[in-house]
Amino acid sequence: MFDKEPTILVVDDTEDNLDLLEFALKRKPVRMLRATNGKACLAMAQEHNPDLILLDIQMPEMDGFETLRHLRANRTTAKIPVVFLTAQKKDPESIAAGLEMGAEQYLTKPIDTEELLVRARTLIRLKRAEAELERTKADFMAMLVHDLRSPITGIKSVIEYFLEDGKSTGLRPEHMELLESSHESSVRMLELINDLLDLSKYEAGSMSLDKQSIPPMRMIEQYLKQMELQFKQKNIALKIEHRDGVRDVWADEGKLGQVLINLLTNAYKFTPNGGSVTISVEPFAPPQDSLTQSGDFVRVSVADSGVGIPQSELPLLFDRYKQLSTSKKTKHKGTGLGLAICKLIVEAHGGQISVSSEAGKGTTFGFTIPTRVQ
Repeated sequence: MFDKEPTILVVDDTEDNLDLLEFALKRKPVRMLRATNGKACLAMAQEHNPDLILLDIQMPEMDGFETLRHLRANRTTAKIPVVFLTAQKKDPESIAAGLEMGAEQYLTKPIDTEELLVRARTLIRLKRAEAELERTKADFMAMLVHDLRSPITGIKSVIEYFLEDGKSTGLRPEHMELLESSHESSVRMLELINDLLDLSKYEAGSMSLDKQSIPPMRMIEQYLKQMELQFKQKNIALKIEHRDGVRDVWADEGKLGQVLINLLTNAYKFTPNGGSVTISVEPFAPPQDSLTQSGDFVRVSVADSGVGIPQSELPLLFDRYKQLSTSKKTKHKGTGLGLAICKLIVEAHGGQISVSSEAGKGTTFGFTIPTRVQ
């Protein structure tokens, strides 16, 4: 029935229901995992990445709806098919609410194992087809970007040659202006091409991370040096606040540096002359009732005294191609992919990224990175 034995995670707060279903599936070509509450479901889904989750709606503390919200909010578990389990008497309102939240189907109790297997086969094959489509999309994007990057790089190099040569041969000012405009366009196009490649790889789950133990302050000081001159030109004061007890993080230094450079670049763009930017590093322990993070983390924050972001735009800030209304106030334009990529990088490490801001007073971006192997 299946190409390979699938894993089904069944979540029900009644042990007898789990026992009955496990017995019924004993001779079927499936592997069954069991959880008795929403929190256990989230942990097991994160650890085992099952092919399908059967999720009971009526559970104490955290019901099926809340559990589903957390599953969909976590990048690792967001695409796992979920089938809601309802009471024997069909509940149209609960079924409709579950489907709107992202559940694929529903089953009524008691569960008909043959119907379950038929639905599981359909959903699992659909999931695998979608994964294959994502891989194909990523491969195509990589090929396309490679084919685009080479000629654009060549064009950029030629423009740079004529810009340099024009300074010595005395090209007319209007010609130099055209060359500088062309050079700026080629640089922005290369940035967009590279961002598109990164985005497609992360979304397809094909971006590999070379994780190792990294001292956060060493990394921050290293990448901060790359931008010191730019901040000095705008007379922006740079400050670093380092709390005691900060441990090494377990991360890919190059990818983490990409996040830091992006956040520092945004702070530079939107902070006026004479402003300030503060980088803070501190230990971070998620709340005990956290459902998405556990263990010890380091939190890195980049706070600026810039123009700020309207509250209405904050929920969409990490969406791809999102350009803020405040971007109109600066001559520095981005691709609209930088923050989306930052979010994917941080989540790929097992951390989270957040933002707080007040229009006219400044913005603070913060992200967490684990201090141990995830």
